[in-house]
Amino acid sequence: MLKISVAICTYNREKYLPQLFASIEKQTLALDRFEVVLVNNNSPGNTAELFQEFQRKNPTLQTRYCEEMNQGLSFSRNHAIQQANFELITFLDDDAFIDEHYLAVLVDEFSASPEVMAIGGKILLHYEDLIPKWENRFLNSLLGYFNKGDEKLFFKSNDYPRGSNMAFRTSIFEQVGLFDVSLGRIGSSLNGGEEKDLFNKLYKQAMKVVYLPNALVYHSVPVERTLTSFIKKQGIGTGKSERIRSTNEGTLSYIKRLFIELMKWGASLLIALYYLFTLHYQRAKMILLFRYWVTLGLLCK
Repeated sequence: MLKISVAICTYNREKYLPQLFASIEKQTLALDRFEVVLVNNNSPGNTAELFQEFQRKNPTLQTRYCEEMNQGLSFSRNHAIQQANFELITFLDDDAFIDEHYLAVLVDEFSASPEVMAIGGKILLHYEDLIPKWENRFLNSLLGYFNKGDEKLFFKSNDYPRGSNMAFRTSIFEQVGLFDVSLGRIGSSLNGGEEKDLFNKLYKQAMKVVYLPNALVYHSVPVERTLTSFIKKQGIGTGKSERIRSTNEGTLSYIKRLFIELMKWGASLLIALYYLFTLHYQRAKMILLFRYWVTLGLLCK
């Protein structure tokens, strides 16, 4: 009977933790089938106290509080992997919350499909304020949105689950290694790339990764995350992370990534023209600005 470790890696997101904890308390999976491991990555607030309250409210649930002093999401995720006791592990963002059947869906799929090494699911947005005028299906991923439809399917090598909704057989980390600590968010930075890097390692070993639409996660979107200043920081961080990730793989990989960026510019220009003709000026503007910022991070150290 498979069991799953729920890893919460958190930095300075105290206001969101209660909603995540509440969604964990509502899980339909039996309490003895999962544990919760919280890794505090030097948060300045009351993260420890909030988790202690969660522990007091759920005395029969296996829980563990850890601190990771090396700053960075990849460091924290690696710490959680080392602390995990069970055969499966899922990583939950500290500003997200999960459907009540989420853990049961993951465990059932892993149990029924021994060939599946990792699972990703749908991520829907939970806006805290007004939806921004630039919002569109091509940029919603910047806010955490991920939706490949309502049918189960296997990911292809050019696609992968997103960090807010990904689960693994814990044993895969012994085969492909941990998250690359030179990639991913560090403190308030918006770098990334560590998830793509990890899934590329899985694909190189022909490991199967499945998309489950009913493994539902909801990602909170505060108003500050919709501001141009935030999107700029995220775009530059994305480009920088792709530069580090691809150069780590070799010069040819970096050249290939530059070629892909050129193709993305072509697609971005076509999309922007469409939005201009349909009088959605803010959408057109943000499409081009984001592409510019990614390219800037990709080219400049």
